[in-house]
Amino acid sequence: MKIGTTRVETFSDGVIAIIITIMVLSLKLPDFTKEATHWSTKQSLEQMLPYFATYSFSFMMVGIFWINHHHMFHLLEKTNEALLLQNLFFLFWMSLIPIATAFIGSNPLISESVAFYGFIMLMTTSAFTIMRAYSIRKGLVHKDEDKKITSKIYSVSFRARTKSYTGTIAYLCSVPLAFVNVYLAFVCFIIPPVLFFIPDGIDDEVLAEKIADKNA
Repeated sequence: MKIGTTRVETFSDGVIAIIITIMVLSLKLPDFTKEATHWSTKQSLEQMLPYFATYSFSFMMVGIFWINHHHMFHLLEKTNEALLLQNLFFLFWMSLIPIATAFIGSNPLISESVAFYGFIMLMTTSAFTIMRAYSIRKGLVHKDEDKKITSKIYSVSFRARTKSYTGTIAYLCSVPLAFVNVYLAFVCFIIPPVLFFIPDGIDDEVLAEKIADKNA
């Protein structure tokens, strides 16, 4: 009996939506009362900038995780109980991103807060990488009668896995580098999204639609 991926994707989408909501609710609005002066309002906005910058980056990373999750499950023919547990493990670490965002947003140049942020992103990326590698190793990826489509699916999956490995290494390096120089850690943070935006066919919606039609 095949276990479909629809419920896994729906549940994951709901959790990710909540994560984004929690992050935006953590933004502290300036005092807009009549007693507020031009200077106090400006000061409040300046104090909010570090968190807003961190929030923007975290929002982008949550979006990247969601897109990668979306594409990975669209390439799967089925799932199993182990992959379901791995998905929960992934969502657990992802749910901690708002906390890490609040830490680094409040103290963007303190080594401990930068290292903590890097650690949470490391664990989230590692959890997703485990899912990606497991789905390939256990043959959960869609196999089509057309060998060309099957070959393309595995090619896309392997390239995506390589990107996940690279992202994991980047975040792993960011943790110790935060205690050497926080700016070096920030450079490591930028590597995964840069890799994501390099086009290489991973976001092949046409391929995903073919698989969806086959699984329908």
